[in-house]
Amino acid sequence: MKGKSKKILSIALGISLILAIALSVFLVKAFNKEEPVLGELLSTERVTVHDPSIVRDNGKYYVFGSHKANGVSTDLASWSEVKTNINFDYSKIFAVGGKWAAHGSKNYNISGNLWAPDVIYNPEMKKWCMYMSVNGDKFYSSIALATADNIEGPYSYVGTIVYSGFVNSTLAAETDYKTATGTDVVDSNYVSGGAWNSLYGPNAIDPCVVYDKEGNLWMAYGSWFGGLFMLRLDNSTGLRDYSHTYETKKDASDKYFGIKISGGYGTSGEGSYIVYDKTTDYYYLYESYCGLNATDNFNGYHIRLFRSKDITGPYTDASGNSAICLSKTDDKTTKGIKLFGNYAFSSLKDVEFFELSADGYKSGGHNSAFIDDSDQRYLVYHTRFNGGTEAHQVRVHQQFLNEDGWPVTAVYEYLGNEISKSGYSKKSVVGDYEFVKHGLDATTGYTDMLETSKITLNSNGTISGDFTGTWEAKSDSYYCTMVINDVTYKGIFFKQFDESAAHNSVMTFSLIGSNNEAIWGSKVEQ
Repeated sequence: MKGKSKKILSIALGISLILAIALSVFLVKAFNKEEPVLGELLSTERVTVHDPSIVRDNGKYYVFGSHKANGVSTDLASWSEVKTNINFDYSKIFAVGGKWAAHGSKNYNISGNLWAPDVIYNPEMKKWCMYMSVNGDKFYSSIALATADNIEGPYSYVGTIVYSGFVNSTLAAETDYKTATGTDVVDSNYVSGGAWNSLYGPNAIDPCVVYDKEGNLWMAYGSWFGGLFMLRLDNSTGLRDYSHTYETKKDASDKYFGIKISGGYGTSGEGSYIVYDKTTDYYYLYESYCGLNATDNFNGYHIRLFRSKDITGPYTDASGNSAICLSKTDDKTTKGIKLFGNYAFSSLKDVEFFELSADGYKSGGHNSAFIDDSDQRYLVYHTRFNGGTEAHQVRVHQQFLNEDGWPVTAVYEYLGNEISKSGYSKKSVVGDYEFVKHGLDATTGYTDMLETSKITLNSNGTISGDFTGTWEAKSDSYYCTMVINDVTYKGIFFKQFDESAAHNSVMTFSLIGSNNEAIWGSKVEQ
């Protein structure tokens, strides 16, 4: 992939170091060789963007999200709001999707139903391509393409990729169903009791558009109703490639919706995002489970992870489970690596966001991710807080491959730290840690904070405290392995700045278990 980034495949290196004064963004400190040394971004400006999809252009990072919210940054730490013509002309640009969605609601208002766009640069079209969900009640949703010469617009409507919700041939005639399938007879699988069969058919939302390693363009989409699907797109137009056809095969593919890659039967997740990693030659599939709120009974949002050697699957997790559900009783709890749940460390206590005490993070999810030209990995998502409101902000965390080739997520947000590739001394690693075991809970209901426990990594390789086991650091590397309750976890040690007001430099660890659980630790400095 050459030229401009198609997802994010490049990032400018060499963050400038500037002495921090008053409201400045950068602060330079002197550290020994085990301390973080890259320009640490210790003062940040926040942005509120739900379902952030990240893309880079000319040294700037853009996140595009639901409800016409967008942000821009030069350093992945401080963000500002940015608007496009979609903020003002949305009803005209997406009029086709709005008309379709109106079938599901007499008083339909498109303004609050533009969800989770994904933006890429298409070098054949020489255009920025925005794929936008136009959500509708009763599953009358669609995904539209709008293009622009500049990433900040103006964007113009080009066409619609896929529709959902059609329950008869009259409605299907308003879509591309016949063009895609060769028939105007609606498949009986799509209808149940005269309504959309949401256990089978997806809701046409949450696009993720990505090039495979051969340069072919694909779109993943869907939600936790009928599952996540994938369609081949035409590289030259950015629209659906109608020459690429599909067969209807139970729990595998559908002649209109494409290849099934995850979920189905009203279970599993939404918000798919796929990243190809040339280091491992895997495609990594992220999706989000449960309810997106923080304060009510639609709660517990979190990210799950699968991978495949082929962009169309099969996608499996660390335990070897398929991402695809085979029935409505299929247990999604055990499917997918759970990256993190609702967590808090002492450094988060009384840190002020939205003029309230955050006291920890809740319902972090609907992510995007990217790998830069230096093979640095980043996870981008929105998060709510344990502060009694539904306020949310964007967060960026670094990721690192463990020895099994799974991306583990850094404990604290990105503030410019670099990991020590030669590892850390035993003296710097042993000691007391705050410890969070993220578990596998996937309850779509009120979900409280995970317990923050205490453990000690002893110099003799044992773990004591609230959990017991063993630990080992790999020589001349940041890799580490822990065994707790007979489960083997593999990950990394990483000295980074915490999220206290002082931004203390602390040792952390982040590991993934063979049971799909993640464990995090933050050292308690004496």
